[in-house]
Amino acid sequence: MDGHKFNKKELIPIAALLIFIVIVLVLCAVSAGRDTAAMREDSVMRKGDAMQETEDSALEPEEKSGAGTEDGEPAKKDGTLTEVKETIGFEEDVAAESASSDREEVSVHKIEPALEEENRSEAISGNGVSGNTVTVQKTNVEMLAEMMDYWSRGNVEAVEDLSGLPHYRSMSASLQGPSYFYYYGDRNGEGRPDGTGIAVYGEDQYYYGQWSDGVRSGEGSWLKMYYYNDSDTESDRALISHSYTGSWQNNLPNGEGHEQYGIDIEQASTGSRYWQNVMGDFQDGLYNGEMYIVTEDAGGNLQEWYGNASQGVFETFDGRDQEGRVPICQDAKNPDSHLWIRPLDNLDLGLTEIREQVAARGGS
Repeated sequence: MDGHKFNKKELIPIAALLIFIVIVLVLCAVSAGRDTAAMREDSVMRKGDAMQETEDSALEPEEKSGAGTEDGEPAKKDGTLTEVKETIGFEEDVAAESASSDREEVSVHKIEPALEEENRSEAISGNGVSGNTVTVQKTNVEMLAEMMDYWSRGNVEAVEDLSGLPHYRSMSASLQGPSYFYYYGDRNGEGRPDGTGIAVYGEDQYYYGQWSDGVRSGEGSWLKMYYYNDSDTESDRALISHSYTGSWQNNLPNGEGHEQYGIDIEQASTGSRYWQNVMGDFQDGLYNGEMYIVTEDAGGNLQEWYGNASQGVFETFDGRDQEGRVPICQDAKNPDSHLWIRPLDNLDLGLTEIREQVAARGGS
């Protein structure tokens, strides 16, 4: 049986039908793809709307917090300034009473006290009022900035004069003791004193110089002024000031430095002798190494001495006098002449007030 053979004319309709079917299938596939893309886009838009709604609801509390101000900014609590009176006749009891009221208004913490200064920067130290007054209106920061300016230019005499003004004394009296302080100067990222700055402590003490992470470190100067009441009959009124200038580390004198006492020799008792200058090395505030000492007696006579100390204890020479004292230093001009001291007093010699200040803060 012979097979049927298709000629070209018979194949044309079949080919056309196949092409039509292919075109229909392609169009269906394209249409299905568009529907899928549209569904995905709609889903993304819905998720975006949901996220925007969530963000808007999260912002509502912040927008509400702006209520109470005309421009929508958060309301700020106004600080109150207290007028300071500079009295000509300054009285200690008035200053103490004023300082007590200041402590109730301004909280000062013993631990990291300088970190609280930002909130107290506009606090003003009052010092009482008398009938004859001159109005002085300065914040603690303004007073410290003023003192820092003089100190940075080496005018220590002006610094001492400022420390005796009533509003400066009241600023110091507002602190609870020498281990507390107000600070003005450079700070690090955590707000701690770092760089160059000045601090006022209780009991009329000041420091100006370098700081590191909240403590005195580098080169700096410490000053303590002495003031007396008429009723004070026990204090040695010959002492005017006590200071140290030199190297610091860990909040204490460490390294080479110079200790000095300001002395009113007219107030000195007969037969007394004072250590006026001490120069040499210090370790944690104690004399350590070869020390050069200048003394002044009640007659105003100066004498130079040399001695060797180790952690606040001087090496002694042979011999004792009738009072049981031992020789610790030699006269710079006459080696056979010595400076004598009681053995029990030859302990922890150095900058006692600074060491007590740091000890009261827990050693930091």
